[in-house]
Amino acid sequence: MSSTPLKLLLAVLTAFGCLTGCGGKHSNTMFPSVEISQLSSAKELAAYEGGKVTGAEFNRFLAVEGFLNPDAPLNDTSYRKELLRQLVMQKILISHLKTSDKVQKQVEDMWKQIKRSYDEDTRKQGYEVLNIRSSDVTSQLTNQFKLEEYFRKQITSDELTAYYKRIENDLTRVSFTRLAFSTLHDADAVAAELQKGTSLQDVQKKYADVQIISKIENDDNLKLSSLSPSFIDVLKKQHIGESSEPIKMGKVYYLLILKQKDKKTESEVKEEMMKELVLNHINRYSQDELPRFHVTFNLR
Repeated sequence: MSSTPLKLLLAVLTAFGCLTGCGGKHSNTMFPSVEISQLSSAKELAAYEGGKVTGAEFNRFLAVEGFLNPDAPLNDTSYRKELLRQLVMQKILISHLKTSDKVQKQVEDMWKQIKRSYDEDTRKQGYEVLNIRSSDVTSQLTNQFKLEEYFRKQITSDELTAYYKRIENDLTRVSFTRLAFSTLHDADAVAAELQKGTSLQDVQKKYADVQIISKIENDDNLKLSSLSPSFIDVLKKQHIGESSEPIKMGKVYYLLILKQKDKKTESEVKEEMMKELVLNHINRYSQDELPRFHVTFNLR
């Protein structure tokens, strides 16, 4: 996942990215300090219909984010504003939700990952530097997993399938041989031979004297989405071993012979798609629904 503001909204996903990549316990983690002088004294950093966020509350939220993601720019104004929006949304949406067994299990698993990444001294250092307790981390993880669960429940199987179809070219890798020709006549002649079942080697021998094939290149393990639209359209429909009809690009004609095609199934990428769709739902909620609560932000 990228570092766009949208993807910073789910701190727990950022935490997974940080902690699962740590590869063993670390005792030299540098936790960020949070500039809290103005935050702690603020009685109301945000207000909305039915509630508010105090400075002390948001400071604790920031500090836990720093514990989960030590590289987080906690004192960056733009970053803070995005996280404050998340906290408001979180309070609106999950205040009435019960903690499911699934969420409890996710929190337990996350703590196991934290303990694999941070030894006891490092955890204590984090609590001290950030002025938090382990219970603060547990509470925030619980709320963030509840928020994720809330949006996951809104994602239908039809939405997953539609999203899969939109990204299927990114999930497909192909290997093929590309033959280039200077004239359509030459390309048609070779295409006819190949489609009759003549091997490429035999075609090369047949036309060795006249050299009608300008160039032969092998393209291996390429992502389908990285190719030109003309190639994508052909390769999506093509079967292994088949030769295409001539494809004109500029002044050159191409024949494509598909060697291999590997496409991840919807079930293989379901969890990855779910995470992306959760983020999309969060973004839409933030843009479309949050303003209905007449939210005012007082963070400077």
